[in-house]
Amino acid sequence: MLLLSSAAQSIYWLGRYLSRIQFACQMLPFENDQEAVKFANAFCLPAWDANSLNAIYLDPEQPFSISTQFYNVQNNIQQLRGVLTPHAYSELNRLTKLEDDKSESICAVVLECAEVLEAEQEQAFLFYSLGREIEVLDQQCRLEKITDAQTKKVASILSMLEAKGWGSCERTWSAFLQEQSMSNLYEMVDEIGTKFEVCE
Repeated sequence: MLLLSSAAQSIYWLGRYLSRIQFACQMLPFENDQEAVKFANAFCLPAWDANSLNAIYLDPEQPFSISTQFYNVQNNIQQLRGVLTPHAYSELNRLTKLEDDKSESICAVVLECAEVLEAEQEQAFLFYSLGREIEVLDQQCRLEKITDAQTKKVASILSMLEAKGWGSCERTWSAFLQEQSMSNLYEMVDEIGTKFEVCE
């Protein structure tokens, strides 16, 4: 029996947010203005040079900032009490109760949060992994650097979830593989979203 839709969706987005934060931590700081503008355009961020792009990620008031994404992580964890194992829930709460919201503090704990979730029971791990790998695929697609290894990871997770009765994303996934565009990825991600609404 699969997790309830609300729990599955929270774990999925926990994977996406953690992956998004880790990616930002790896990329910062941007130093080359031309590369920063190209990156900002790929992610639809209102930046015109390296400094303005760094500010978007480091200013807690910005919706795409590391702090804002981490706030989403904290909220999702609170929704998973009784779904995650007591040890995992306790560890995630401990790790995410920071004394400040500085990006350095957040970057220091997101890897530990990921390690806790990777040790979770299979169903939680699968939905976490789906979110994580979809986010990585989104990053690669925007930067036009999709790897075969990444598409294989996503395909494997989708296959395991299908085997557990979650249903198939074969149509939209096949369309994405044939034409690896953001529009096809959006369509596939939308289908994943609808599945959370019916997996009660």
